[in-house]
Amino acid sequence: MPISSSIQTTINDTTKNNYYFDSLNELIGYFQSQPGLVTHKTPSSLEEQENQKPKNQEHAQLVVTHDFKGGYYEDPHKRTYSFEWLSSVDIFVYFSHHRISIPPIQWITAAKTHHTRVLGTLIFENESFRDLQFLLSGPQLDASRQPDPATKYYINLTNTPISTYFADRLIDLAIHHQFHGWLINIEIDVLKALRNPILVRLCVHAIKVWVEYLRKQGQIRVGSDWEVSWYDSVSYYNGSLSWQSQLRPQHNLNFFAASSSIFLDYHWSAQHLRATQHFIDQFFDLHRPPDLYPRETLAELSQSFQPSMDIKVATHQLRRSVLYGVDVFGRGCPYGGGFSSWKAAHDILNAKFSVALFAPGWTWESDILKQDRIGLEESGTRWWDLWWRDERYFWVGLTQHPATSEDQKPKRSNQTLVSIEPPNAYIDSLRIARETKQPQPRRGAGYSELPQHKPLLELFAVRHKRTSTSFYTNWSLGSGHGIWVQGEHHFDPLHGIGEWTDMAMSFPKHDLSIRGGSIWSARDDDTIVQTGVARCEIVENVGWFGSGCVQIEEQANDQASNGTVKCLWMNTTSVSCASGIECRLVWKPIDPKAVSMAPLGVALRTNAPITQTGEKKDTPISGHEADASPGPLEANFNVWPTTNSGLETCNTKTCELENGWFESTCLLKNKSTSSSLMIDRIGITTLPATRFSHYVGEISLVPSSQSDGSVEKTHDQPPLEVTWLADATHEPIEVDSTIQNDRSRNIRMPGKIKWQYPSRSGSPETSKNRHQDVLAWLIYVSSDGGIDCNIPNSKQLNHRLIGVVKGFQEFNLCGFMAPLSHENTADNRSSNHQVNEKWTILIHGIGLHGKIISNGSCLLTHTL
Repeated sequence: MPISSSIQTTINDTTKNNYYFDSLNELIGYFQSQPGLVTHKTPSSLEEQENQKPKNQEHAQLVVTHDFKGGYYEDPHKRTYSFEWLSSVDIFVYFSHHRISIPPIQWITAAKTHHTRVLGTLIFENESFRDLQFLLSGPQLDASRQPDPATKYYINLTNTPISTYFADRLIDLAIHHQFHGWLINIEIDVLKALRNPILVRLCVHAIKVWVEYLRKQGQIRVGSDWEVSWYDSVSYYNGSLSWQSQLRPQHNLNFFAASSSIFLDYHWSAQHLRATQHFIDQFFDLHRPPDLYPRETLAELSQSFQPSMDIKVATHQLRRSVLYGVDVFGRGCPYGGGFSSWKAAHDILNAKFSVALFAPGWTWESDILKQDRIGLEESGTRWWDLWWRDERYFWVGLTQHPATSEDQKPKRSNQTLVSIEPPNAYIDSLRIARETKQPQPRRGAGYSELPQHKPLLELFAVRHKRTSTSFYTNWSLGSGHGIWVQGEHHFDPLHGIGEWTDMAMSFPKHDLSIRGGSIWSARDDDTIVQTGVARCEIVENVGWFGSGCVQIEEQANDQASNGTVKCLWMNTTSVSCASGIECRLVWKPIDPKAVSMAPLGVALRTNAPITQTGEKKDTPISGHEADASPGPLEANFNVWPTTNSGLETCNTKTCELENGWFESTCLLKNKSTSSSLMIDRIGITTLPATRFSHYVGEISLVPSSQSDGSVEKTHDQPPLEVTWLADATHEPIEVDSTIQNDRSRNIRMPGKIKWQYPSRSGSPETSKNRHQDVLAWLIYVSSDGGIDCNIPNSKQLNHRLIGVVKGFQEFNLCGFMAPLSHENTADNRSSNHQVNEKWTILIHGIGLHGKIISNGSCLLTHTL
């Protein structure tokens, strides 16, 4: 059974899929059959609020358009492709060739976790001109069935009324599913379809007005996070299908002005970049002061493009809203795509534009890369390992410790980690040379891609996205080989949790996977030096919660000295410190018996003002007071800057958890008067004269009000309402007699488990707010019929984990390995006695602080 059973199917209709529509008529039918959709923004909708969003971001954007096997390939029962780099992505577009593509809830959940905006896709291709006309004219619905008759038509053209029906429904979809807008892809030759220049002009202008309405009305209803991205293909000048590869005043400027951003195609050259630069510069020269240009309103949709361009200039969005495409499959893209995609991105960034990366699933799908996977089963363990190697090489690079000399003494610790390349790098270089008609590269490190290779994410600085009230990561991947829960591995591919893919389980990766593992030491005189390197890898043979954990191993070095504090910066954060914060770190020594083993602490950096020295050093400070001798482990948490940081630490403690793991926690109190105080970086520290040689399981920063007595609070609140919905086919429960023993049996029991907060505890909005606090839902089956507020472990034979869910509150169940009840003994089974066997489904909601914050249960019965 997978981690989160797919919710793309229902019990009554296994073919139903609410994530895409192949026609606009399907969309109409969907809204007519779903009268209860939430289509108004609430405080919990699109989780991030206006005042949390950084204002006037100016950095170049990284936009990633997902097209893995055409979209909607997610197979929860196999280990397949997952995208693990959302922390560095500004906008993620879920793309497919269906008319309307809604991002699956697992991808939306992952995007929320990483504070990344996510878009759906509206696409018209080939012979779909009639549906495009239908988009503009709208349906003829009875007033009683019209969701919003007042906005059915927006009439501002002389001869052509434009319907806003479908634009309004697309906004409704985005609000209901909680994503941030749409990519509009119209690849139809309007000139060829209409053959009348006058009608063509009316049609392309109507498209422009419709797109502008979608953008402006979306901004009104959703806020500034709303995004409408226009893929450049139809010419505004004559309606022809004509990819421009640059901004042109006649062909695509009006569409750019109508939308939030423009996605230019992949066939550009250096000349196209220069031409667009020159064109953009003119708008800076012509820019008017804000008090001289009119405010954008819905009443001005058919007017000049100038107001929109003025706003883009004034908010520093003009250059970064020009997205130049990079096709990882090549297909006419400069430098041939593949492992050389970074070169095209480098040129785009040098021109001060944004990068729109298309089809990163190339690392899985490419026939070239499959050459060293011949004979392997796709999605098998070895296949996945080879893909993960190539995926890391593309995005973050592959590294190893510096080579040792002949006497086996390591090089000095100020060496950086050494980059290595996979065999496929040379194979892809041969492909690119063949496709671009370049000389064939010579084999060997001196001639391969490696000497000049840059992992793509090295081109994009680690940055703060938005302020939030909490931060959590366990560095889990969006796929796994079983799952770790409280340091215990659950893997039963036949009757329990086996291989799985679930993007909702993907959590932010550590910065060290991108920037290398530099170890910094803060000396007594407040100076900082780099004193070593550590290799930080995501591993799966050990874990606390999720697919695995981070293994950190420091290279032996000779620069460390007494009086220093060592730090590895792990993650960039933007956590508000307006109230108290609980910091939590879960860690485990690789070798508990090692002499150099020491407790881990946490280093925090705030955005406090520059100190009187005039310099805000990027210095980690740890307050460990324990040594490496046996005995109780103690770890203090300190904050940088050491003076004027605005935070003080208290209630520091370290305790031992299960399976060799430890938990270090402390409370951070805001002692300043600033409401804008923020933790902007978090790292781990260890003692002087010791080495980093640890597993790190999870790290979290949560408001202290959420962590105080969470387990006890579950007794004071009503339990979850848990419902079992049997399969509509009413197939009888089956007991697999071939797989049973004295402890458990395989029960085939198809149906769906759903749970919700009780209605008396608050409105639907309140329930959603509470749902945001849940890290994941753990689903157990028990044979004792009771509710245990603690998370069961392997020692409790009457409990069995059957699923983990994140992002929604339902679980499809085909069957489970049921622990035997006390009544169902071997003696009873051997006799003719009828036994009424009871099983209980237990639901535990786990908070970001690792504690249970809600639970519930329902009873299942079966008579033997």
